[in-house]
Amino acid sequence: MRSSGSIGVPPVTGSIGVPPVTGSIGVSPVTGSIGVPPVTGSIGVPPVRSCLSLPIMAVALSAVVLLMTASANGQADSARRVLQAAAYVDAEGQIAKGGVLVIDGEKIVQLGGDPPADLPVDAYPGAVLCPGLIDCHSALGALGGLSERQQAVQPRVNARDAFDRYSRQLRQALAAGVTTFALAPDDRNLIGGQIAICQTAGPDGRPRLLTNAGPLKLSLSAQTFRPDRDPTSRSGALGLLRETIEGGRGSSRAAAGSDDPVTAFAAGRLTGFVTAPSGADVLACLQLAQDYGLRLVPIHTVDARRVAETVAGRVAGIVIGPFDLTTGQRAAVAAGLFARHGTPVAIAGGLPTSPPDSLRLAAAVAARAGLAPPAARRAITAVPAELLGIGDRVGELSAGHQADVVVFSGDPLDLRSRVLAVYVAGRRAYWAQAAGEQR
Repeated sequence: MRSSGSIGVPPVTGSIGVPPVTGSIGVSPVTGSIGVPPVTGSIGVPPVRSCLSLPIMAVALSAVVLLMTASANGQADSARRVLQAAAYVDAEGQIAKGGVLVIDGEKIVQLGGDPPADLPVDAYPGAVLCPGLIDCHSALGALGGLSERQQAVQPRVNARDAFDRYSRQLRQALAAGVTTFALAPDDRNLIGGQIAICQTAGPDGRPRLLTNAGPLKLSLSAQTFRPDRDPTSRSGALGLLRETIEGGRGSSRAAAGSDDPVTAFAAGRLTGFVTAPSGADVLACLQLAQDYGLRLVPIHTVDARRVAETVAGRVAGIVIGPFDLTTGQRAAVAAGLFARHGTPVAIAGGLPTSPPDSLRLAAAVAARAGLAPPAARRAITAVPAELLGIGDRVGELSAGHQADVVVFSGDPLDLRSRVLAVYVAGRRAYWAQAAGEQR
């Protein structure tokens, strides 16, 4: 049976309705199939001496078969389980009471109500279940650079090729509740390539690539302008970008519905994330979107007071951040201003150059500066998933979505709340120990 003596204690498996058993801090969970006593020991035949008789060897072999069968049953049972807490973050970003969530394999199959009585339960009394956090613009887990500098237009570069699954950064992000992140080309090219969407863990517990078909990354940053190649100026960058878009629209591939990144982007089928440092850059994005029917997501923070009203209804959404406790008021109010005018807001954490918990910190800062708390929670879960094109898979706790769940000791926006456990694709990939160690 699984229960917790207090917040932070790893859950103990049991069936619904069984009173929780108080255990000491740091007790590891006990796993076994329902109705079958757990079998202690490693699978395998103990060393057999040459003098053993055949009957004894047969008995030993039979024991191994039984043990393997029990283990297989335990794995099958563990594919379906219940997470039980005091509350959960719903699809609107509100904290709702009654945190009962049923997982079957990699998917959520039930939220709320009465769960089946025969399933193992991971109980977290007093805790809040939250969708896995999503950083929609990061360099997390990148091996080497995220740009090819010989040419300013590199649409066929894909960030997946820089994904280092063995990076220690991934484990640190997982422990902070980040389950999904967009590995994005940097700002040194006008068109830097395609964003790869990755996860800090997978069904087997290892980091994985979720899809390499993420949005196209563009940049109007000053880093794009170089004296040894085009473009050398902002006007040159916009001219080259228009030329590239028109080439994609006029190619034979466009008529055939090609998946070529530039062709798909020019046709409005592929979203473009574009770094737009100034208000003037944001207005240039709006003009491009209007002229060519593009689906754009500007990455912009500082001039929100000037452009928030103008942007409303003309872009797919906006990415702001990262923020920290030293962020000035001009930047901190950006999320609230854009949201009040109806623009979907996603917050970037700036991983890995920012601390692992920077997503939650940025959302808390934005909420303190005027972003409604439900919108702040959605800005690091549901909205980034939607803008990345994976909103039907992750970002919400709802039936049919992947079971990516962070168990917090309280409201995720309360920086006193701790991450107690993280589930990715239905598997518990991290849980906190009493001494702060990771398992």
